[in-house]
Amino acid sequence: MLSWIPNALTVSRCVFAVLVLYGALNAAAAGEAFMMASGDEALRQATLQQLWHQFALLSFISGALTDFLDGWTARQFKAESRFGVWLDPIADKLLVGLALLGLAMTLKTWLIYFPAALMIARDVFMTWLRTRPEASGVVAPSDLAKLKTGIEMAAIAGLMLPYSLAPATVEQAITGSSAVAVAGAGMLVVLLWTAAALSLFTAAQYVRTIRTS
Repeated sequence: MLSWIPNALTVSRCVFAVLVLYGALNAAAAGEAFMMASGDEALRQATLQQLWHQFALLSFISGALTDFLDGWTARQFKAESRFGVWLDPIADKLLVGLALLGLAMTLKTWLIYFPAALMIARDVFMTWLRTRPEASGVVAPSDLAKLKTGIEMAAIAGLMLPYSLAPATVEQAITGSSAVAVAGAGMLVVLLWTAAALSLFTAAQYVRTIRTS
């Protein structure tokens, strides 16, 4: 009776992924409107910008939680299915990819563009690779790939958090070169680059495994 829950959670992760990008797009639009407004309208746009950032962050966290819950419920209810096995990695990649696009629009720096492009390209390649006949039964998530996913999700959530708390304060901290803000952002960016490096390494591992199988 409950065997539908794991697949429903996986599908919901795809929905949350779209909502993350939707929130980021609206936050960017509100930020542009804030720059052009004044007085009460500027305050309204600043409030909207923060609310959309919060919406995007909560959508991302909700999607990340389903990544844990769908596997757990599948084991609890003994409800593993071919559809779930096929969709689960796609849902992960969609959530991370759209969140990275949202971050790139928000932060607008090559420090985000470059690792984001690497991870998105890797995920597109891995999705294609899974469709190849020679990869059948070979391309399964490794422990290192799961670690990579955990690191990139932590880095993304960490980079989204300050903007959901107070976008204006973040901008002031950046322009004022606050040591704490710079150090915190630096650590999160390093995490993102680490995830990008692990993405390339694990992709190379999968290719090597297929060639030798």
